[in-house]
Amino acid sequence: MKTEPKVYPYMTVEEMRIRKDLVEDIPKEGGGTRFEGSTIPELALEYFKRDQKILECGSVFGAFTKYMRDQGYKDYHVLDFANMLHFAGKEEVTFHEIDFNTEKMPYPDKSFDGVTAWGVAEHMENPFHFVREVWRVTKPGGVFLFSLPNVHHLSSRLGFLFHGVFPRWNLKSNHITILPNGVIEKTIFRYFELEKTVYTKPGTITTRKPKWPLRRIFDRISEKTFPSNALFGNYVGYVLRRKDKYDPPVYSR
Repeated sequence: MKTEPKVYPYMTVEEMRIRKDLVEDIPKEGGGTRFEGSTIPELALEYFKRDQKILECGSVFGAFTKYMRDQGYKDYHVLDFANMLHFAGKEEVTFHEIDFNTEKMPYPDKSFDGVTAWGVAEHMENPFHFVREVWRVTKPGGVFLFSLPNVHHLSSRLGFLFHGVFPRWNLKSNHITILPNGVIEKTIFRYFELEKTVYTKPGTITTRKPKWPLRRIFDRISEKTFPSNALFGNYVGYVLRRKDKYDPPVYSR
């Protein structure tokens, strides 16, 4: 039986570097909450060629890193706030420590054919600086695979309607940034063209897996019966194509 990892509602990058053990428990089995939740490996296989140069942002324990290495991606680079990679052969991975909120990525302009950020931006204090840096280091026409908790989920709509709180951004959650459609359209889409939107498996939105038997039963039923769409998908993934030049600001009167 899997045990649920600890979750600390909010820590700065400096605090996480001092106490990495407070970020999340190393999964005893499986790929961990990010790999099994927000990560969409099939998109990477569809859009990235194995001889391309790829950057992964926010690896945590490295389940997706290992997956991509096992799939034959050799020119593979990883950035995160600290090196928490936890798999055999991690020494072969090119890793750099970074504060995504404030620091420049340690690569020249137009370095990468593809970039991933699975379930990362909702933890950031400044995701917009991060997106600008992704645009800078991605080659024109390169692909950025980006996923977030689905704020348009039915549970989010009902939670905000009745309680004024989105379930995945509540007091016990370590999510601090919300990016609904309007914000994404006027920020991220200045730098990237939307090519495809994908919703992950359906389910109820909670901070962690439900503890009560009836809620667990409902969650299992929802995974099998509800569609993977904006109302029921747990995460939303975006396939974004890097623009050669980012759009200038448009002023409305």
